[in-house]
Parts: sequence; structure tokens; C-alpha cells
Amino acid sequence: MTLMLRNPLLAAAALAIASLTAPDAHAATVSLTAAGPAKVGEGVDLLISLVDPFGGLPSDEELLSFGFRLSYDTTKLSFGSFTAAAGWDDDSPWLGAGTFGGSSFPGVANGGQTSLLLGTLHFDALQGGLAQIGLITDAGNLNHGLSYLWSDVQPLNASLNLAVSAVPEPTSVLLAALGLGALGFTTRRRKTSH
Repeated sequence: MTLMLRNPLLAAAALAIASLTAPDAHAATVSLTAAGPAKVGEGVDLLISLVDPFGGLPSDEELLSFGFRLSYDTTKLSFGSFTAAAGWDDDSPWLGAGTFGGSSFPGVANGGQTSLLLGTLHFDALQGGLAQIGLITDAGNLNHGLSYLWSDVQPLNASLNLAVSAVPEPTSVLLAALGLGALGFTTRRRKTSH
């Protein structure tokens, strides 16, 4: 059923309301991946990337800024640092404790990128097991999410269950020491027999 509005003001108001309530066709996917294995006593870097950052958006769109709150398992990980990727200014010092983000002015232009690196989180592994890490957009916080020039702010949410491997078991260390000892004994025995 089509509703015809003869009054131009009512028609304009109806279009404005429809555009405000229309669902956004774009939602970039946030990826949180480990750059290498996580081992107790060592550091691990986590890369924050956007997959299809401009999919479904106009060609003149720009990504201006991003921000998120960090959540992680403090029993298994110790937070080290956040480093914004090249082309982004690190705004973290002005965003408050536990909140990280960056901005780029002029913004990052829509060049048809399939992915876009936002930054790197560095952690030190404290204990073995699965460690939950989350990037969270708090509703109502103007510093959170993905801010575009023309489009609505998109949430920046991601999570990762990071497998942290424990230190080698004592029996493994003992076997390695016995192997090295046997190798040394064999080498010494050969030298004395010649």
C-alpha cells in the first residue's frame, strides 16, 4: 500500500524520519589476531584490523577515528602498550584509562581496501591457559566506535580467546639436559680415544 503525501512539508518530514530509522547497510568487521604464539614469560602482539572497512559506503567516504575500551584476563596477561598503525595519530592519552583509539585528519579515504590496520596491542604472558581479550564500544561514549565522515558511527567490538602455552614441563627440561650430557660425554670419549 503506497501512501501519497500531497503536502511537500509532510513529504520532506517523512523522508527525513525514514532516513533516520533506516538500518545502516554497512558494518565493518573488526579482527583481533595474534602476530605470533603466546608463551608464558614472553610478549605477544595482537593486531587490530578492519575487514572491508568501506564495504557498502559511498566512494567519497573517509574513516576519521576509532576508539574502544580494552578488557582482558589480568591473571594470564599483563598489558604493555597500544601502538597506532602508520597513518593514525594515537589519541589514547586523552581518552582515559583503559580506553584506546586513533584519528586521522584528513581521514583515511575509501580506496576499496579489503582490510585496514588500526593498531597493535602488546601483552606479556603471565600464566598458561586461555586468556579472553575484548575490544568494547560503550554506547553513548563519543570516543568509541568507528567514526566516518558521512556515515553513522559503527561499533568497534571484537574478542579473542588467546591460547597461552605454559613453560616446558620439568620432565622435558630433564630429558633435554640428559641428551646434551650424553652428547658431551660421547664427544669427550671420542677425543680421549684418538
